[in-house]
Amino acid sequence: MVKSMKKNWIICTLSVICTCFLSCNSSYEENIPSQPENSETIQGINSIVPPTNEFAKNDGASKLSDNYAEKVSTLLISVGPKIVKDLAKINITNQQYEEIKEFTDKLVKNEITDKNKYNIIFNWITKNISYEYGNNDPYSVFKNKKAICQGYANLLTVMLYSQNIPAFNANGILDPIGGHAWNYVYLDDWYVSDPTNNIDYKMSYLSSYKHLIPLSLDVHLFENNNFIFNYQEGHLNILEVKKSEKQLIVPFSIGNFQISSFNPNVKLPTNIEEIYIGENIQTLGENIIGLNIHAPSIKYAYVDPKNTKLESYGQIVYKNSFPCYIPASATIIQFKEIPIFGKNFMKDHEKIETIIIQKGTKELESYAFENCPNLKKAYIPKETKIAENAFYKVSNDFQIIKI
Repeated sequence: MVKSMKKNWIICTLSVICTCFLSCNSSYEENIPSQPENSETIQGINSIVPPTNEFAKNDGASKLSDNYAEKVSTLLISVGPKIVKDLAKINITNQQYEEIKEFTDKLVKNEITDKNKYNIIFNWITKNISYEYGNNDPYSVFKNKKAICQGYANLLTVMLYSQNIPAFNANGILDPIGGHAWNYVYLDDWYVSDPTNNIDYKMSYLSSYKHLIPLSLDVHLFENNNFIFNYQEGHLNILEVKKSEKQLIVPFSIGNFQISSFNPNVKLPTNIEEIYIGENIQTLGENIIGLNIHAPSIKYAYVDPKNTKLESYGQIVYKNSFPCYIPASATIIQFKEIPIFGKNFMKDHEKIETIIIQKGTKELESYAFENCPNLKKAYIPKETKIAENAFYKVSNDFQIIKI
């Protein structure tokens, strides 16, 4: 009790001493009261230690190949054609679909086998669609007879779907040219179909299409009571969390394969406040981190110490020693030692109230912290340089406490 009262007295004392108001548009190098470093106070503000027994355990599931085409091949052989249930991300109305279906029915009316129907549809697209920029929605491609790769893939998927032939789009890289879209089609087996370039391959013949590097598939691969999984950014990914306890333990595997990504594109259930990321997760997203958008209730995120790609410090997840995920409901954050906090290091965080900067940080650049309306206190080493407008659009009561 005495220790608790002493700690509270120290925190109150710091608050009383540091009541100066600093405009977000002024330099913070001037008129900032210097406080003596008090490690006990700082530790008391943000001592966050994850319970080490909450992470998903290694269940012996297979680790997928680092070769993207081989990885997709392994997954598709495992799940089979039943994964194709709808037209997924393709933009088309019922009326447009029925018009394309009516045309396709007539096109293949004399054929019985899926393979023959596929060949006729594929050949019609490659002969009638010209490679030109335009609207890539399948109906526009069908009517205007022009598209780039995405439009070719969209129309092929729709025409095959109208004949109950499982097909879906893939996006990735056409090496060495750049971004590309193509299809996976199930006939007697899985095929890789590239209508833009008028060629297809049996999926099992990996060496024949090594120039096609699949990074995402427009289809769900697995689903259980709690999660939906897909292939995204080259990883077996958790796409959606359907339900969870307050503490979300990210699973280790699905379908006997290790999960390597947790990047949802659907809002997490609002009861979830803590995320426990196991050693299997390599990324939370490369281009877009869905947790930043779809996890408004998360306060803490912890990473298994055995993880070699990600780490957590306090409640923040770091990749390559740089924060990649800051929970949206966190109110107090203690950062790792980072030499320079650059522009928009933290931006648009609605709930953060207090930040703590470690010794070893040399500079906070202009607009390092922007549009954090509830940010009231920043504990910063006295030797750290603070640029003008380093804290922009923060609380009117904001104050810097030198430590």
